[in-house]
Amino acid sequence: MRFRVFHRTRYAYRAPVCDNYNEVRLRPVTDDKSRLEFFLLNVKPPARLQHFRDNWLNYVHYFDIAEPHTDLIIESQSTINTTNPYQDGKPLGVRFEALKSGMDEMVAPFLGDSCYIEITPEVWRLGIDIRNGNDDIFATAEAVMHHIFHGWKYAPSSTTASTHMREVLEKKQGVCQDFAHLMIGICRSLGIPARYISGYLYNGPDSHLRGAQASHAWCEVHIPGKGWFGFDPTNATLADERHIKIATGRDYQDAAPVSGHFDGPPGATSALHVELEVRRIEG
Repeated sequence: MRFRVFHRTRYAYRAPVCDNYNEVRLRPVTDDKSRLEFFLLNVKPPARLQHFRDNWLNYVHYFDIAEPHTDLIIESQSTINTTNPYQDGKPLGVRFEALKSGMDEMVAPFLGDSCYIEITPEVWRLGIDIRNGNDDIFATAEAVMHHIFHGWKYAPSSTTASTHMREVLEKKQGVCQDFAHLMIGICRSLGIPARYISGYLYNGPDSHLRGAQASHAWCEVHIPGKGWFGFDPTNATLADERHIKIATGRDYQDAAPVSGHFDGPPGATSALHVELEVRRIEG
């Protein structure tokens, strides 16, 4: 599928701020399943954009606005061509024994605790119950995805960007970010490497997918000898050609679309407004 994406993030400050430094992860990924054809990033007030690759190989733009301002607008436009990672079928048949043969240095960081994810005895017990003796890694991850979809309530505005997995586990509700964190935690408790993905989701005219109105989140698990494969527990669907990947990390902290800080007087808080359009195009 070929998509055109427009994403605008606006911060309206209640008092003038300055020295506003931000890191932006909004450039879609190019890999063997997706190809970025066009990308443009604009910032208002105008600022010099620079970029680097972070520890997870995400493409990160950064900028600093020194002069006082009361609004910050970050706009990205992109054209991306995606294919279905599952067009050759699911990578079934890899047993848990394969997880013991050693981990690549790029896989090992996705096995333990991170900022918003904690592997507690309760999470491990839940993972064991969901696994129920299954020895297939992919089938187990798929069972975790369905368990979350059926056992947790999708409740917009019930959590924030800094909500920890512990709260989601307790209250049994949340949004796409929370469900991704929960699935990652359960998978890691079973020894399955799992990572957080931020991106966009195309909700076609005949679809009823949740989380497509803003930046979406899902997770990927690593199947030894096969690679990384995506799961969307918010919609109980495999992450296919409708999912546009932007950034990867241990959790939201590593892959947030926009993160930063500013200086300002007491009370100089900001109101956030986000506009997103993901449109399918032909050709």
